[in-house]
Amino acid sequence: MKNTLKQSGESDTNSRPSQFFKARLKLAIYYTAGIFLVLTVFSVAVYTMFGRDISENIEVDSSQSQNADSQMIDIVQEQLKMILITADGFIVLIFAGLGYYLAGKTLFPIEMAYKKQRKFVSDAAHELRTPLAVLKTGIQASRESENVQEYKKILDDSVEEVNHLSRMVNDLLFLAQSDEGQDVFFEKVDLGRLLSKQIDFMLAYAVKNNIKLKKDFAGEFFVRGNRSQLKRLFSNLIKNAIDYNKSAGEVFVSIDKNNDGIRVSIIDTGIGISDKDLEHILERFYKADEARVRASSGAGLGLSLVKEIVDLHKGKMKIKSALEKGTEATILFPAIYS
Repeated sequence: MKNTLKQSGESDTNSRPSQFFKARLKLAIYYTAGIFLVLTVFSVAVYTMFGRDISENIEVDSSQSQNADSQMIDIVQEQLKMILITADGFIVLIFAGLGYYLAGKTLFPIEMAYKKQRKFVSDAAHELRTPLAVLKTGIQASRESENVQEYKKILDDSVEEVNHLSRMVNDLLFLAQSDEGQDVFFEKVDLGRLLSKQIDFMLAYAVKNNIKLKKDFAGEFFVRGNRSQLKRLFSNLIKNAIDYNKSAGEVFVSIDKNNDGIRVSIIDTGIGISDKDLEHILERFYKADEARVRASSGAGLGLSLVKEIVDLHKGKMKIKSALEKGTEATILFPAIYS
């Protein structure tokens, strides 16, 4: 599924590269045309002004015949014309290349945003298609089923898919709002207290998956942040640590404070992440190797959401992992002391 997903995304983002090339070329032509017009006006003014001065100086200073004066004037004026034309040609060529370069620099952020948007839409459509297909199949099967138990199972599966869709839509909405740079309400938050409550909330999920969820911190750890987004951040990280763990594995959560800020570490004894996947694990809709895909039915948005929230809080995030040994996610938040 990962390969298909990435191929479809790449195909969508590269489907119309010529549009930006044409726009870049057109913008470069506009730049060059503007420079050409300015140079033309400037050159005509220079030629007219200096041509008249040359004519007057030769007529005054020369002791030769009037015919010789006229020939001299024509030669000098022709040389001046060739100098101006040659100089203008070089300047136009230089500015044509510079205009093409500047057009590329101007359009680059727009092109990246366009490709990012197309990939986002393509990946979202791809991920939404599967649960919708499951729902459709379940509804069709329920219409034909006369078995009450089977009917209840279909309904349970449908509710699960609806919940999955709801989570995905909420995640997509959050990412869209993050891309638009919408203002978020920040307040003084005790990270220790918030994280303790989140761990307590996740305990039942950990027990269900035969995972021990432990914590080692006490005291107050204040940051400026958005409470609901911080809950989402830690919920995603802890859930990932549980989902990608081994049976009877452990998840260990700690907080410490130093001169750099407040550091939160979430360590698991799970299946780990390969070096190849670790480079892309924070990308939207990215799914790692098949073992991790089987471990969770998520859409590949969890860690990209975490990254957005960490960036929003001016924090730094680092993930270390080794296959079959586990993963450590560390987040450093700026601390506040009053």
